[in-house]
Amino acid sequence: MSSSSAAHKQGNGGTHSASFGKTLQFITTIKLDELEKQKAAFTSSTLPIIEKAAACGDDLPRRVELLLDAVRSWRGSGAVDSMSVIGGKLDLSCLDLWLLQARKDPGFSSDVLKDWAETLERHIRHSMTRYEFAQLFGGLFNEWLSSGDSVLEQEESSGTTPTAEFIELGRKEMYEQQERLKSIIFESKVVDTDGLWAYLANLFSESTSAEALETMRRELRDFGEELRGRVITAEDMKWVIKSLLSAELMVEEKRNTLREFTQNQTVLDELATVMTMRLSSVETWSWPESGAKVDMRRALNGKYRAFTDIDPFDALFLQYIGVMWQIKFKQCCIDIFSSKAWKQEFLPLSRQQRLDRQKYFLEYASNSIHSHRQTRRKEHFLVGQLASHTESTSSYDDYENPSKTQIPVAHVKQELLHTIATECYLNSTLHGTHTIVCTDLEWFGPSLAFDTILTCLEFFGVPKTWLDFFKAFLQVPLTFKDDAPGDARVRQCGTPISYALSTFFGEAVLFGLDFAVNQSADGLFLYRIHDDLWWCNSDSNKCLSAWVEVKKVRHSLYLLFKTGAACVGAKLSPQLPSGEIRWGFLRFEANKSRFVIDQAEVDKHIAELRRQVAATKSIFGFINAYNKYLAFFSRNFGARPTVSFGPALCLGQAHLDDMIDTLARIQTEVFPSSSGGAVGALRAIIAERFGVSDLPDGYFYFPISSGGLELRNPLIELLAVRNAIGPDPASEFSKQMDKDEERYRQLQERWNTDAAASPSRNETFPSFQDYIAHRETGLHQWKDRYVDQMSTSKPMSLKLLPGHTAVNRSMDFYDRWVLSLYGDQMIKKFGSLEAVDPTLIPVGLVHLFRASRHQWDQ
Repeated sequence: MSSSSAAHKQGNGGTHSASFGKTLQFITTIKLDELEKQKAAFTSSTLPIIEKAAACGDDLPRRVELLLDAVRSWRGSGAVDSMSVIGGKLDLSCLDLWLLQARKDPGFSSDVLKDWAETLERHIRHSMTRYEFAQLFGGLFNEWLSSGDSVLEQEESSGTTPTAEFIELGRKEMYEQQERLKSIIFESKVVDTDGLWAYLANLFSESTSAEALETMRRELRDFGEELRGRVITAEDMKWVIKSLLSAELMVEEKRNTLREFTQNQTVLDELATVMTMRLSSVETWSWPESGAKVDMRRALNGKYRAFTDIDPFDALFLQYIGVMWQIKFKQCCIDIFSSKAWKQEFLPLSRQQRLDRQKYFLEYASNSIHSHRQTRRKEHFLVGQLASHTESTSSYDDYENPSKTQIPVAHVKQELLHTIATECYLNSTLHGTHTIVCTDLEWFGPSLAFDTILTCLEFFGVPKTWLDFFKAFLQVPLTFKDDAPGDARVRQCGTPISYALSTFFGEAVLFGLDFAVNQSADGLFLYRIHDDLWWCNSDSNKCLSAWVEVKKVRHSLYLLFKTGAACVGAKLSPQLPSGEIRWGFLRFEANKSRFVIDQAEVDKHIAELRRQVAATKSIFGFINAYNKYLAFFSRNFGARPTVSFGPALCLGQAHLDDMIDTLARIQTEVFPSSSGGAVGALRAIIAERFGVSDLPDGYFYFPISSGGLELRNPLIELLAVRNAIGPDPASEFSKQMDKDEERYRQLQERWNTDAAASPSRNETFPSFQDYIAHRETGLHQWKDRYVDQMSTSKPMSLKLLPGHTAVNRSMDFYDRWVLSLYGDQMIKKFGSLEAVDPTLIPVGLVHLFRASRHQWDQ
């Protein structure tokens, strides 16, 4: 059995064109034809021998000899050589001599001969079974390629207009969202730019802030001039293409063109030259009159996103500029965050206080909860959508192939959940109360006024040449699918989705909000993931001050907010919003001090999953849709967004059990007529379409590279970590409080011992209150406890049985779990851990299946 995680890494990270799919289908057809010939030859040559061997009666050596000749004479797939070991116990290299001994030795046991015969016959029958399943596998593959379940055959139909049937199927939401989008983006907003400028100027009016702002302006001004004269290289074009592909901005045909560019050095050199020329005359750039076509794509959460399809050369040019500005602006924001202009939540210790703490308590402020917070804030949340460098621009939502140099946004969202949960327990323990506020900026990208963007950029120091270019970029002519040819309308408001420049604009505008909250709420940090804003503190007044500031900015930016708040340990301030705190499919319940799964929200998506699975036309399409949707559920319940990770310890065992029960309920309700959930439903479909039954459970869960179907079971990921998660995460900080007294006594005793040895010392050891006064800023034990609560639980280690140890040792725990559960079952059915001889599997399928995007039913 090969590791499914290793196979994930084999994918090329993209989807393929329809022509590629047809080519692979043609190759598969040839393999299937050859397979059918081999199967017929194997059957015709071995079945008569099995019957002849059965008729040997008491002549057991002759029976073994016949079966051995059948095994050795086969030269097709699955052939063995003279040195092979059959069934893990019968050594063919010695069998001839053993047979001679059996004939000559009067005392030779007939039971041994019977065992040899049974082993050889099982091998032959297993080979026949593997031929049958290879044929089934090929049939499943061809069914998938011709079904339209994956984005392989969609190029020809991509421009069709949705029909009335589309609306009846429940996708009127797309039209509603499209019309709502049009009503926003084609109507310009009148913005009080003077008022916005005055607000920002007042925000940076104090001396330290004004100094930091002036440094930022100077750096952005110099950068703008330097960027125009930069020489773009072929190496630059490689990362730009990779970055653009991850944005999934363009249709597949153009994406394939970009992939081909990377394979041709001459093309890369020429591209670099053209892009350099364009960059030097950036002030003359403009959209073509035809503009860009808008493609409404549905996401798993049910919302539609309006992508604009543009010329690849324009896309590359805009991507390069957008990434360059992202990197520079982010560094400027980090510099302000690290400067004296950024207010701190805790007053910094004086030099003498630091020396005293090191002297008496052996503690350092650099190893504290607060230092850990600041590091994570800077790395993950401060203008977190912006790239740090050119290699950190891969798709934030690429769960299966995350960038090695940047944390994907899905991970950051999980970290936000874990931070909020852990801070709640910490503040409730130390201060008795905890307040949380969250705000979602509705239609943020489409609603962002051009004047707001350009005013903020100008305020931070972006030169006029670039402001003019950015305005030209924003004013893109757009056409929707139902528009008549030539009816392009110029965008008047908002930013187009998935452009690096759009991300830069949004983060530049909202950085002002980040700084405003920090200044108005005495160092409070705004945990922001693009347009999702969260803040929390033990002091409700700080949260209220932040809310007042957020409302000011909302009015300045003319944005709509959807807000919630909650308070643990006290009554929620009536001046704070009263809406619910929500994260994914979770809802925060103040009386429980934790997040719980919103089952009503789950029910909506159960109905959608049932519809999506029913709409698939192939087994692989079924599995692809099911796997992706179950991963979507798990992520939105709080599990890590990549394979082999469970929820963090701070969510607790009760939450994990709720996840297990809910995922089990999802299977039951999605497949109400099946007694075995997804596996039972697949059994019935395969039996109906292909006439194959008696399928072992492992066949569904083993990876494609082993001939299985690679159905994913998220319950395994949760059960494997259940014992590592404590039943009461809230008690962890209370335990640490108890340990503080013990630690203090140890330090005091050590001090007193040293003092007794030095009678001249007359210093008094600090009080216990002095010791615990800096639990968040000085005691490393508290930091360790804090980090532990936010860490991911480790799965239990499984020992492989002796017969399973010859497989790939790089397997993750999920593969080991599946192997431990179903390995013996697979060996019994197929004679090995591979349901199909790997040489009979189209190699491209393993790559294609993992890399393909499921064609969701619209």
